[in-house]
Amino acid sequence: MSVLDSIQRLLADPPPEFAFEIAADGIAMSRTRPAAAASGNAQFAPLAEGVLAPSPTKENVLDAAAYAGAVNRLVPASNARGRRSAALILPDNSLRLAVLDFEHIPEKESERLALIRFRLRKTVPFEIDEAALACQVQPGNRVIAAVAPAGTISHYEAPFRAAGMHPGFVTASSLALLELLPQKGSLLVAHRAPGALSVLAVKDGFVQLARSLELAPGADPLEEISSDLYPTLIYLEDQTGARPDKLLLAGFGEHAAESAVRLSVELEIDAAVMPERHPGLAGYLASLRPGKSLPAKKAAA
Repeated sequence: MSVLDSIQRLLADPPPEFAFEIAADGIAMSRTRPAAAASGNAQFAPLAEGVLAPSPTKENVLDAAAYAGAVNRLVPASNARGRRSAALILPDNSLRLAVLDFEHIPEKESERLALIRFRLRKTVPFEIDEAALACQVQPGNRVIAAVAPAGTISHYEAPFRAAGMHPGFVTASSLALLELLPQKGSLLVAHRAPGALSVLAVKDGFVQLARSLELAPGADPLEEISSDLYPTLIYLEDQTGARPDKLLLAGFGEHAAESAVRLSVELEIDAAVMPERHPGLAGYLASLRPGKSLPAKKAAA
């Protein structure tokens, strides 16, 4: 899927040697060579509550020493000179995803990014001119954009750089997992992470809608998730004349099957489970398999 390939920053060629998926409860790591390593063999370093607090508006790294310690436990020792390349897959709720429609999109990249920044200026809760931004143009002059404060990304990168890694590719977990989806059909993807839910509407491989929602602590998470998904289904039905064909659940853990049954009944939609424990990492690794191709180097200004 082309979306993952383009929502990126400073893509290294060849692909990075290591991939890390970062979440509030831990970091998963896999080598990428031979392409692509199985995500089921990923190493995992847990993080205690309060080490990371993903947010697009606040400091994300609350305990830098504990975060760096987890990174150092995963980074393999090396006698090689120079920095080794790495892909970082960030929590969805550390940034903002947006799907924007335009009548016309400039061909020149600098003009296109300026137009997207203008559209996002009043909708993101941080200074857009100083933010890291990447985008992908989809059919019908529709753009999916990923944007985050530059400081947020640098704080996530810092312990990797200190450990001799060069983060040559940065993306969001939900964008990375898109590589696991079928190329045809209308899907609603609910990606659960600690304290957050990302919702993506995808049709024939292209993203139509992207939302990131906070989950209230102490509440029944499935009841809240059902309440969050219901208006999205109604909106999509109003806009397209039909509901998505299926609801896919990612990141729901050991109770995923029970969650799928309950949400299928409550929302009146077929539901299935994506079995990958680290779906963002699995999706990124899938993009590196033979037959897949990463584009030329791109940068988000």
